[in-house]
Amino acid sequence: MLLASIHKDHNNINRLLQLLTEKLSAIRAEKDVNYSLIRDVVVYLQEHAEKYHHPKEDLIYHYYIEHYVDAERVAALDDDHQALAELTADFALTIEMVLMDAVIPLDVFADKLNGFVMTQRAHLELEETSVLPVIERAMTTGDWDILQARWDEDDHDPLFGENVSAKFKELAAFI
Repeated sequence: MLLASIHKDHNNINRLLQLLTEKLSAIRAEKDVNYSLIRDVVVYLQEHAEKYHHPKEDLIYHYYIEHYVDAERVAALDDDHQALAELTADFALTIEMVLMDAVIPLDVFADKLNGFVMTQRAHLELEETSVLPVIERAMTTGDWDILQARWDEDDHDPLFGENVSAKFKELAAFI
């Protein structure tokens, strides 16, 4: 169940990254863009991915590191998650500045948005192709039962769940 929820989260995050890519194309084509939607994606990543998704992955990764050999690639993901949190916070400040009408050249914003999307995608790709398949093959049903028992968080998703949070209504309607 934990692994399935991680894959589901990754699919949802990829949908949001696709939306950001579409917004990036519109920005580069000098079309009107709803920057509030970009902010909402970033807020969702800060509030859901960093507080629920990454801790869930970290639970699995730390367990794997403790119980299995050849875990160097998995161990590096802690640093990746910290770097993603910092990147997301930095980009959140940038989008807030844009929404407050600060003067940020369009090409600078586009480059920051592109870097944000590319870094997020690279991280998801690493996990989906290089890390999670190795963990899935190595760990036993007993391992997953132990991890599930340790995961006591509610998996309520404020955007993709049954009850969409008021702050994500516009984004949910858009996607």
